[in-house]
Formats: sequence, structure tokens, C-alpha cells
Amino acid sequence: MTGKDIDHHELPGETIHRFRLYLPLLRLYMYKEKRTLSISLISEFLGIPSQKVLEDFSYCPDWDKSVDELVEISSLIDCINNLLGEKEFKEALLVGIGRLGTSLLKNEAIAGSGLKIVAAFDIDPAKVGKIISGIKVQSMDKLESFVRQMHLRMAMIATTPENAMQAVKQVKKAGIQVVWNFTPTSIPDQEGLIVQNTTSANDLEKDYQNILARI
Repeated sequence: MTGKDIDHHELPGETIHRFRLYLPLLRLYMYKEKRTLSISLISEFLGIPSQKVLEDFSYCPDWDKSVDELVEISSLIDCINNLLGEKEFKEALLVGIGRLGTSLLKNEAIAGSGLKIVAAFDIDPAKVGKIISGIKVQSMDKLESFVRQMHLRMAMIATTPENAMQAVKQVKKAGIQVVWNFTPTSIPDQEGLIVQNTTSANDLEKDYQNILARI
């Protein structure tokens, strides 16, 4: 099969649904430092017929892979993100696990918006290793490699006000393109970085939609 020239709005709904099943698996393999994967392995792991998986990925440009051929996982992730149009800003990491950060990890309003926090980071060694709402807190020195391995593009900042700008600098260096800032420190947009400042828990859904509209 060769790739199809198609707009993401024309993708079948079932294909879009399956793409969103593929992404967590692909990112898990990336996190485990795997570099390649075959369609047959994706099929076996998720219980989806291999020909159906192959058909889904035939929407990728210049696609000419077979069921058992090894494919670069990063290229599969990039293809899905591009086809889905929004660059899949549905997952974010969280920096700062104090009272505010902990409340965000537990906040049902965040989950209700469709956004999922997939990782948490803090500079305090006493917090590293703790598990909150199923998320293990990691050290900030692991942030950059995590972002690149998992192809994340969005970070939520819930640090102390005096550490907010340093946190933004660090996530931007790692490749983050969107920052959702929950600290009292107002952070302006920067070149290559969209910033959404939020001051009220009542504005979460509105502010998240504003982020998606600006991407």
C-alpha cells in the first residue's frame, strides 16, 4: 500500500479511534527505549486484526510497509499526530507537585476536558518517587529525555511563583510547545512557545479550549 493524501477531517471515525489506542502503546515502547515495531506486534498487543492496523497506517504519507516489517516508532507517532490535526495536545506533563500540583493531578475538571496528565516532575528530592493518582513523581533532570522519548508537546506549570520562569525555560528547552501556567506569575508567549495563564479553577475548560484554538 502507498500513503494516501487525505485531510484529517476525512479520516474514518473508527480509524481515529484506533489511532488513539495506538498512541499510548507506541509511547510506552518509546519510553522503554525501543526504536522499532511491526504492524503484527501492534495487532497482537491490542487485539486488532493486522490488516485493519495496516489499513489505518496506510493513511501515512509514502506508506509502503508490510505487516511484519519493522517500522520506526517515532515515525508512526509523528504520522498519527499529523493526521489527527491537533498534534494530539491531549496529553501533558506537570511540573510542580505542591498543593496546587497535587490538586491538578486529582482534578476531575482536567480529566473531563479530555486532557490527560501523563507525567509529573519536581525539584524536591522528598517528593520524587511518590505516586499520586497513579502518576509517579520524577526528578527534573529526567524531564528532557522523557519529553523527547514520549513526543510530548504540552506542559502544565504549578511550581512556586519564584520557580515558574525557570520551569518554563526548562520545558521549552526539552521541546515543549505549549505551557499551561497555573502559578500567580504571569508568563508571556515566547518565540516557539504558546502560554496560557490560568488564575481560576472555574476557567479550566475554557482555557483548555483556548489552547486548542491557538495551536
